[in-house]
Amino acid sequence: MSITEDHAPAAEAEGSPPPKSGYRRAIPVTDDVRNHCHIYLDEQIYSTALTLLNDLVVTGASHPDCGNRPVVAPDPHHIELASALLIHPRPTSQEVVNIAYPSRAIIFLRNVLSISGPLNANLGEAFSFSSLCSSRKSRGSRNVIKYEDGSSGSDTEDKQEHINGIIANNGRIRRCAKDFWHMVGWAFNCSVRYPRRWKVWKVWLDYMLDVLDADWAEREKQDQARPCAEGDDEDNEESWELRRQSLLVKYLSDAVDKSHAMKRVVRSAFADGDAESLKDFPEIFPNETKQPKYQSGQKRKRDDPTGKMFGTHDEEDEAEFESEGTPESSQDDGADGNMSGEAWLGDMDSVALRQRVVMLLSRVSAYLPDCFASVFDVYDEIYQCAIRLPLPAFALFMSTAESSQLPQVVFVSLAQLLLLRLLPMSAPRPQTIKGRNSDDVTQLILERCFLPFAASSASVFDNARVSILAENFLRVLVQTGGCEYTPVLIAAVEKGILAREAKIGGDKRRKESGTRSKVDEEEVFWLKASGQRMRCQIAVLKRMTEAD
Repeated sequence: MSITEDHAPAAEAEGSPPPKSGYRRAIPVTDDVRNHCHIYLDEQIYSTALTLLNDLVVTGASHPDCGNRPVVAPDPHHIELASALLIHPRPTSQEVVNIAYPSRAIIFLRNVLSISGPLNANLGEAFSFSSLCSSRKSRGSRNVIKYEDGSSGSDTEDKQEHINGIIANNGRIRRCAKDFWHMVGWAFNCSVRYPRRWKVWKVWLDYMLDVLDADWAEREKQDQARPCAEGDDEDNEESWELRRQSLLVKYLSDAVDKSHAMKRVVRSAFADGDAESLKDFPEIFPNETKQPKYQSGQKRKRDDPTGKMFGTHDEEDEAEFESEGTPESSQDDGADGNMSGEAWLGDMDSVALRQRVVMLLSRVSAYLPDCFASVFDVYDEIYQCAIRLPLPAFALFMSTAESSQLPQVVFVSLAQLLLLRLLPMSAPRPQTIKGRNSDDVTQLILERCFLPFAASSASVFDNARVSILAENFLRVLVQTGGCEYTPVLIAAVEKGILAREAKIGGDKRRKESGTRSKVDEEEVFWLKASGQRMRCQIAVLKRMTEAD
């Protein structure tokens, strides 16, 4: 399978990174201003700190010649703390919610990404998961960053690093999370089990995926701009040098040549809040899903006028918390199996973010397999995760609708892998079709290899998945203009629909029981609905042909 298209998924207008040429050159923050920011953060006057940090970044943005004017790059440590304010339970869940902190934090973080860019702002250091000890030992080298004006920043003393408060100490992200994929998995667990926490985690995850996309795109631009020696091609080692140093590759470095670690990374995109997922990706912050317990008549602490909120890190564990109780989601209500896809994968935002994570993993495995794992191994693990999804969730994840964040090239490769393992060996394989020299799916391949066949098993589950995948393949061809209305296509569609419905009639388990469970009824509904949608697509194709 080949993945040759390297386009970031369409992002929402508010959260999308700017064009690569829009980043302004950066100069380091002065010692005086950095110390002011440090004092505000140390005193936990977070509103003022975030306002000052944001002003550093947006100053001059409205000037007609702003593209040629430098922007001040905040200290990476301060950027890290701003991201913690976005997700830490104290400001977002456990205290009286002050919307100013997370809202100002995301505004600042978005401005850093869109104005300075991931490289100029040194987001690689801000969002690093390296140990604090090694970070402090290399403190001199950490901030000696060559900015575009030739200057550099330095911050060599440990005392400048220390900041009071829970957010900057025991609640610091790199202290609480094992790695980035731990946070991804926990975020998706929250999307199913803890909707209250998911409200803040999805904002953070959407931003971080934008950072990874923008970081890769900017490095790709610089790699391609590098002069190549005569006779060199774009696939040589040097043409990928900067992308090998990308933040995404750094996050995947611990999984290189480690099958178990690679599988854990892929599983983080499919975390669904079950016991296994919660074991692999437990909560990030202590007591994150619990509410503080207040005795009768006891008043909650309110924010004081200076903006202080949390107390020192020494007081972190003094609060008592209510028992966690049952999860907030309705997953337990679906024990009879009659559940929507969102009950398994979270809301539609969660599905889109899961697809974006899969896209990023596909990109690295296709272009830099030595930095992660081979595309075949990664796709095999994606298959193992996707094949276990209930039909509603499977249909959402493998959708090619306009709202889907799964790039077409990734869908084509993954859907082919799924179909080749679900269909009987008697079905022709795409590689046997004359003239096929890529991973693309054409109308001829669809007519001969996929559309006319039922699954190798008689289960409704497998046949419904085959129908859903074939339906989405047909939709892709219709949308891209790669499909014509022909008698052969009509016959292939009808033959497949009838074959799959006939196949489930031979399910011995259903015949022996003589009854049909609610799960079976729902799966039969999905199978027949998919077949009906394919007939509708053929009808649309016919009208398009007649109109021409």
